[in-house]
Amino acid sequence: MPDRLITQPPSPRGRSINTAIVGGGTGCESVLKMVKDDTLGRFRLRVQGVADVDPQAPGLRYAREIGIPTVTTDYRDLYEIPDLHLIIELTGKYEVRDEIERTRPRHIRLIDHFGARLLWELHQAEEAGISQRTEMRERVEAERVRIVQIFNSIPDEILVLNSDMVATDANRAFLTNNDMIIDDVRGRHCYEIDQRIRGECQVAVGNCPFFAVIKEGQHISLVRKHFDADGRALYAVIVGAPLQDADGNVLGMIEMTRDITKRILLEEDLRVTEVQLKQFMVQAPLATYVKNHAGQYIDVNPATCEMFQKKASDILGKTDYEIFDREAAEKMRGGDREAWQERFAVNEDVELRLGARRVFLSTVKFPIVDHDGKPKALCGLSTDITAQKEAEIELNKTREYLQKILNNSPVIIVTTDLEGNIVSFNRGAEESLGYTADEAIGKPAALFYRDPTKRDEFLRLVKSGKAVKDYSYELLRKDGTLLPVSITLSQLKDAEGNMIGTVGMSKDISQRKALLGQMLQSERMAAVGRVASGVAHEINNPLAVIGEIAGFLGSLVEEGIGESELRAEFSKGLPKILNQVNRVRDITQRLLTFARKTEARVDVADVNGSLDEILPFLQKEARLAQATIHRDYQEDLPRVSVEEMQLQEVFINLITNALHAVAKNNGGNVWLITRSEGGKVVVTIKDDGPGIDDAVRDRLFEPFVSTKAVGQGTGLGLSICYGIVKRYDGEIRVYSEPGQGTSFKVILPACIQPNKPPDA
Repeated sequence: MPDRLITQPPSPRGRSINTAIVGGGTGCESVLKMVKDDTLGRFRLRVQGVADVDPQAPGLRYAREIGIPTVTTDYRDLYEIPDLHLIIELTGKYEVRDEIERTRPRHIRLIDHFGARLLWELHQAEEAGISQRTEMRERVEAERVRIVQIFNSIPDEILVLNSDMVATDANRAFLTNNDMIIDDVRGRHCYEIDQRIRGECQVAVGNCPFFAVIKEGQHISLVRKHFDADGRALYAVIVGAPLQDADGNVLGMIEMTRDITKRILLEEDLRVTEVQLKQFMVQAPLATYVKNHAGQYIDVNPATCEMFQKKASDILGKTDYEIFDREAAEKMRGGDREAWQERFAVNEDVELRLGARRVFLSTVKFPIVDHDGKPKALCGLSTDITAQKEAEIELNKTREYLQKILNNSPVIIVTTDLEGNIVSFNRGAEESLGYTADEAIGKPAALFYRDPTKRDEFLRLVKSGKAVKDYSYELLRKDGTLLPVSITLSQLKDAEGNMIGTVGMSKDISQRKALLGQMLQSERMAAVGRVASGVAHEINNPLAVIGEIAGFLGSLVEEGIGESELRAEFSKGLPKILNQVNRVRDITQRLLTFARKTEARVDVADVNGSLDEILPFLQKEARLAQATIHRDYQEDLPRVSVEEMQLQEVFINLITNALHAVAKNNGGNVWLITRSEGGKVVVTIKDDGPGIDDAVRDRLFEPFVSTKAVGQGTGLGLSICYGIVKRYDGEIRVYSEPGQGTSFKVILPACIQPNKPPDA
C-alpha cells in the first residue's frame, strides 16, 4: 500500500471518506456541487467515481466537468476504486440498493437513497436555519454529527505482515483508529501492536489466522469477540489473505479488520437515533411539523407552536382548515399534493394573514417513506422570512423611486454589461438620441458613438479601474446628426463590489459649445487688438520708406532735371517702393488670416511653424515688457492633429501672459521650448517673472480667475486655452512658485503621419 495514503495527516475538519455514487440524477449533481463547494459541513466526502446507465444524466455530465471518473456500464466497477470506503445509492430503486448490498465488498459501506435523503433534508434544514441559530447551534450541530455517524461507515483497518509476522504497512483507518503513526507499526511484530478493534493478539492459543494463511496460501475469515477495559463487548471480523509475488510465492499476509459491533447493536442504535431525532425536532429553531395522508398534524415542534402562536394540543390531530381560516389554510396546504405524488422536496414561499399579523414563510416539504419507498408522512420545515420580505418590499419601492428619477432626468443615463451591450436606456437618452429604449437595449453602446473605437477605448480604461470624467465627444442621433455631449463613464458594481458593467452619464453641451465658440471668437478679437499695435509698427516702417522715396522723386520732378537722369532715379526708386508695398501686404494678410473666423477643422499642424508665425505680432509687446524671447525648438518635432488657428490662439494667450509677468519685474526672459516625449508633443512656455501664488495657481484654469490687475484682463484666456487643449485629448500643466517664475506645458498627442510627405 502506498505510504502517501498512510502518512498523510487527516483534514483539520475531520477525516475524508472516499465515496462512490450510484445514480447520476439531479440528486447526484447536487451532492457533487456541495462536495466541490465544501458546503457539507462535517460530511467530509471525497467522491472517487459516479455510475449511471445514462451517459447524459446530469450527475454524470457534471462529474465529467469536474474531473471525477464515471461508469455507464456496470456500477460494480466502482468496487475496484482503491481505498473506497462508502457507496451512496441515489437511484431511488430498491432493487439496485439490494443488489449493491448483496454484491459490495464487506469493507465498503452503503447508504441508500432513503438515508441519503434524510441526510440531505437534515442538511437542508440546518442550512436554512443557520442564520437564525444562536445558543442552540452547537448542540444541534453535535446532534446532527451523531446522526451522520450512525449512517456513515468506518473504513476497515488493514495491516500488512511479512512472513516473519513483522508489520510492513498499515492503512489510514488503522492508524487513525489506533491513534498511531506509521513508525509505530513498521518493523514491529503483529502481537506487539495493540489493536483496539480486534483486541489482544491470541497467537498463543492458536487462534491466529496468520499461520493458516502462510501455510495454505488461502483466505481465512473469523469473528472475534473481546471486552474493552470497561467490560463492554466488542465484535470484529478478521479477514486474512496471502500476499504473493508474481510467481505465486507467499511473502506475507494482508489482515483486514472490520468493527461489526454497530451491526450487532443496530437495534439499540436505532432506538438512540429515534431519541436523537426527537431531540432535533424539539431543539430545532425551524418550525418543523409532520402531516399524515389525511392532512392532520401528527407532530410539531415548539418552533411551530411559537410561529402559529398556538399550543401543540390545538394543532395535533387537526387539519389546516381546522386551525386557520380558509385562505390561510389553502396556502398552508400548497405543495402538499405535489410532494406526496412526486416524492421529492417542494420549496414554496407564502404570505399568510394570521389574525392581525402578516407573515411570510419559506417552506420545504418532503415525503417520509418506508422501507418499500412508499410515502408514510409529509414533513415540512418553515422559516419566518417576514423581516426579509418587508425589507425587499421597501427595496422595491426605493428602486421604483430611483427609476422615476432616472426616467425624468434630462441627462442621458445608459448602463451596459461587461461586453458593452446596453442594459438600461433612460428617458433622457430617448429624447436626446431619438431611439426608444426597446430599440437601444441589447445593442452595443459603441453604435451610438461617432467613432465606435472610442467606446472601446473608454471601456478599457474603466475596466482597468479608471474613470472617464466630463469628456467632450459627439454621439450619433437616430437621424444621423451629431450631438455634442460631456461623457462620464465608470464601473457598475454589484453588492459584493464586483464589476458587472458600466454606467454612463452624458450631458448635452451643444449650447455650452456654441457659447464657447462665441467666447473663442471674442478672445480671438481681443488677441487681434493686442497685436494690432505691433502690426501698426510693422506697417509704419515700410510706409516711412515709401514716403521718403516718393518725396525724393517728387523733388526731382520739381527741380526739372533731365529726362534721362529722372528716369534713372525712378528706375532705382520704384522697385524699392514695390518691395515695401509687398511687405505691407504680407503683414496685413497675416493679420487678416489670424482674425478671420473659420469653421473648426482638425488639421495636421506644425507646432514650430505656428509659434514662428505669431511671434512677429508680439514683438512690440515684448519690447514694451523689456523681454527677450528665446526659442529652443526640436528640429524633427512630430506634427499634431489640431486646428492651427486654435493652436495659435493658445500660444498667443500663454506668451502674452508670460510677457505681462516679465513686465512686472521690469524685464526678463521668455523661453519657447518644443520637445517630443513618449508619443506626445510638449510645448513649454517659461518665464522668469514673479511666479503665481498657491491659492491662485490651483484655480488658474477656472473662468474669470486672473493674476492681472482689475481692468487689465477678463480671466477667460486660460479657461479657453484649457477647453481647446482638452478638446484635442491634450493637457495643460502649470508649474510655478512665488519668485521662481512660471512654466506652462501644453501636451498634445503626436500625429502618426510623417512630418514630410513621401516622395512621389
